[in-house]
Amino acid sequence: MALALLLSWVLTAFWVVLMRQLGLGKRVRQDGPQTHLAKEGTPSMGGVAFLLAAFLAYLVGEKDGLMGLWLLGLGFALLGLLDDLGGSLARPLRAREKLLFQGIMALVFALWAVRQVAYTPWPLLDVLLILLAVVGAANAFNFTDGLDGLLASVTAVLLLPFYPWPFAQTLLGAVLGFLWHNAPKAKVFMGDTGSQALGALVAGLFILTGKLWLLPLAAIVPVLEVLSVVAQVLYFRRTGRRLLRMSPLHHHFELLGWGEAKIVFRFALLTALATAVAFGMGGGA
Repeated sequence: MALALLLSWVLTAFWVVLMRQLGLGKRVRQDGPQTHLAKEGTPSMGGVAFLLAAFLAYLVGEKDGLMGLWLLGLGFALLGLLDDLGGSLARPLRAREKLLFQGIMALVFALWAVRQVAYTPWPLLDVLLILLAVVGAANAFNFTDGLDGLLASVTAVLLLPFYPWPFAQTLLGAVLGFLWHNAPKAKVFMGDTGSQALGALVAGLFILTGKLWLLPLAAIVPVLEVLSVVAQVLYFRRTGRRLLRMSPLHHHFELLGWGEAKIVFRFALLTALATAVAFGMGGGA
């Protein structure tokens, strides 16, 4: 964990300098909260740095049989990278294209994972459950990544119950090293490169350790974030009005007057409570 943290801290700092030199900064939605306009141009795609740090630290540490998870993380990181580069170095991915690629990668992982762990008497049902969990988590984490330090803080809490596993130790250390630079006011964002990969990796960790059923409760913040987007869209199509002031959910609270730091702190506390309840019911990691 210490090695991953140090590597992530150094590599993320280097990444910030590199992105500034290349002029690759975050493009901020003009229809989003006005306070976010000041973030225009902030270096992004920091997921490249902390994921590399976690992987390198994992290679030199003890193994726990979860090496295959890194292939899943790599696939989602590359897909997120294409999303991050959309409009500058590549054509933006359409939602259907993104879901298709996510589904293919999640299916391959699911077919491998059902040989490691079973949740129902029917392997095909297990494949479907795992596929939905991975795709759902990748997108839910992506929606959650909208405030300085929010997703990194939530992910760090979710990884704590898995601390005995070297995979979780290195990923946790890397996220903390990144959070040093991502805490308000963020010097770098993780981008879709980091958020999609984190969602897939955390879901994969829950799946391969036999804790899939705990994921929806422990990851309550990402679940609420994605549900807020779905509810907002459906309600607007039905009534022509907005259910929330803005979605995802963290933007709703921003427009209610909550500061970013307050939202991050309270969402992290909510995650800690939900994770404690989930693992208390599930018998620990």
